[in-house]
Amino acid sequence: MFNRRSTCVSKVLFGLIVALVVADVSLAAESRQGALVVVGGGRLTDEIVGRFAELAGGPEARLVVIPTASSDGSIPDADAIAELWRERGIGNTILLHTRDSDKADEYAFVAPLRDATAVWIGGGQQSRLAAAYVGTKVQSELQALLKRGGVIGGSSAGAAIQSGVMIAGGNPVPKITRGFDLLPNTIIDQHFLQRSRINRLIEAVSQHPRRMGIGIDESTALIVTDNRARVIGASYVTVVTVPESGRPLAIRSHGNGDEFDLPDDTATPQRKKWAIVVHGGAGTVAQDASVETVQAWRNGLRAALEKGKSIVEAGGTSLDAVEATIRILEDNPLFNAGKGAVFNSTGGHELDSSIMDGRTLDGGAVAGVITVKNPIGLARRVMDKTRHVLLAGPGAEQFATEQKVDRVKNAYFSTERRRESWNRVREREANKPVTRISTARPWQYGTVGCVVLDAHGNLAAGTSTGGLTNKKFGRVGDSPILGAGTYADNETCAVSATGTGEQFIRHTVAAQISQLMRHRSWTLKQSAEYVLHERLNKGDGGVIAVDLHGNIEWVYTSPGMFRAAADSDGRFDIRIRDEK
Repeated sequence: MFNRRSTCVSKVLFGLIVALVVADVSLAAESRQGALVVVGGGRLTDEIVGRFAELAGGPEARLVVIPTASSDGSIPDADAIAELWRERGIGNTILLHTRDSDKADEYAFVAPLRDATAVWIGGGQQSRLAAAYVGTKVQSELQALLKRGGVIGGSSAGAAIQSGVMIAGGNPVPKITRGFDLLPNTIIDQHFLQRSRINRLIEAVSQHPRRMGIGIDESTALIVTDNRARVIGASYVTVVTVPESGRPLAIRSHGNGDEFDLPDDTATPQRKKWAIVVHGGAGTVAQDASVETVQAWRNGLRAALEKGKSIVEAGGTSLDAVEATIRILEDNPLFNAGKGAVFNSTGGHELDSSIMDGRTLDGGAVAGVITVKNPIGLARRVMDKTRHVLLAGPGAEQFATEQKVDRVKNAYFSTERRRESWNRVREREANKPVTRISTARPWQYGTVGCVVLDAHGNLAAGTSTGGLTNKKFGRVGDSPILGAGTYADNETCAVSATGTGEQFIRHTVAAQISQLMRHRSWTLKQSAEYVLHERLNKGDGGVIAVDLHGNIEWVYTSPGMFRAAADSDGRFDIRIRDEK
């Protein structure tokens, strides 16, 4: 039962849910994108409740309620909540709650969301919601529900969590963290007028000038459908933006009945958002590795990430950023690409690389090159200078001569560390039977890759590798195969893979992730996790990816993955093991 402290919150929840929970299945089927109901907290007016009911469409909804923002002592009993909604004609209601982010990442836990037509996120502290659900399958399923035409709403904390950059507390200096990003390119604040939060929203927008600030008063709601926002309720919605020319800030107020077009208001953030992700291969360093060894790997990733970041941050293209970033990794002997490439079965080095343009689906690739210092540069020239996609072996070498790219002797790629690894692998594999599925181990991968969304909204991906240690002479893996190890499409995502190449080719991993987004309307996280966890074997490797909105994902089933990411919101991560 509700305690006294939660009574007010429960009444608000009660009224809001009435409208939200009855989201009709037919309505969802007719719309390509669902609706958001963003309420500033406080008492709901009859107009808000009526609009919710109209938007919902009927009693056949399948509602999931998330009360996690409430304090520990005020999480209502599921039967009590269901009874409240039955009184309003809503019979199918499920309560979804945990404070364990690992549980929130389980397929069984999020199953109700996959079947839901509506979700309500209750009030309280939004930091509890973020800690439990941001970055988990719960967030992915919410985004998928919205994309397939469902309805998601929330009040107070349940409103704040709907933006990507979330205000978690603090006034006038905001504490910023990540939200669900259901309403892209925004920062949502609630109880706005009543708690004098104008200064903190201004500060938040100043810190993130590519986002629109939306402050919602109590007893007031913002209804978002088809990228159109309408204000209803007793008070106002305040919009704070930074013009393209910079300060001063633009501040506008919208009252009951006012509408504004979100794409117009958020055009600048969408145009200027960028993101870059880098990988240095599936696997990780030994647990007993020295501090110096671990730092060397981190420094290598940092140098590559900073190079690509400097290009996109200055307005450069995703293709230029991908090529320049991978060149840095190809020149670093720690990675299995260019200098430091693994030995094949005859004691030499054969290098593969590819690059793809998400604007046009054009791509270029080379396979089995033996004297090209930077294969990614030659792959770029295949794309730019020929009508072909893939050149291999002697033909690729001849093309390199024509293009006058930097050449080296094959011994240039050798390192003593790789030679020692080659000898160990040869000894281990001497008496092993040949299998259809590669028996490569995670630390043998080492492929490098980069995916980029630039400020112009264009995606690109690239991958480069020396292949598998002791591979058969002439073997080609997934790295130079568009759709297997590399893929980019402006309408979905950019992907670079690392792992057992034969498996990534068999399952066209990179393209399959994109196709799941396109044809099933899944999020990037859902798509990548499904392919890596459900289609491949454990230990096969991993992917890095970025979608058209700048959402970054890395998914792997190996013991770790060398990876790094940066974006226009200030993210700059470098990770090697399984650190969160």
